Amino acid sequence: MRQNSAGLSPPEGGNVKRKAGHFGPMAGSIEPRAEAGLPKGEFKEAHAMLLRSCLAMPAVLLMLTTVHAATEECPAKSTQMGDIIAELQKAPSCNRAMKIFEACEYGASGDVQFGTVVEKRCEGDFLSGLRAPQKKAYASQLKRCDHKYDNESGTMYRSFTAFCRAIVAQRYSQKALKAGPKSR
Repeated sequence: MRQNSAGLSPPEGGNVKRKAGHFGPMAGSIEPRAEAGLPKGEFKEAHAMLLRSCLAMPAVLLMLTTVHAATEECPAKSTQMGDIIAELQKAPSCNRAMKIFEACEYGASGDVQFGTVVEKRCEGDFLSGLRAPQKKAYASQLKRCDHKYDNESGTMYRSFTAFCRAIVAQRYSQKALKAGPKSR
């Protein structure tokens, strides 16, 4: 074999099998614009347009679900904390209390009081039916919510904590109600 600039090559007139997928001197490189039949600059534009289209759809869906989630207005007489707490306490179910909490939230530390009412309402569905290990797991999940935003400052993080705790209580309530009266 003789040496050439690309490495070793067979002797003059020798035959070497081509490896599968080898299509020329630039084997392994991909030239998508050539395959697409587009000039160099136009491929980037077409690629960017496709990417923007793909990203636009999830954004639109997210906006629609946000609008849908915010359609319920706070059913309390006013936005005063006392009125909202009274409405939460009247809620016939844990899920309804959670819906009211979501509709009336302040997005600040005031949500801690609302979340506490929702927790207590939901705990009425399951807490008495939990055995010691289940109570320990529930307390652990609540504690995890309490520490989730420890390193964050600002009242909105107190709201996030209140929602986290209320969601944990709601999940336990739903599980207990699904299992039936034996588990409560």
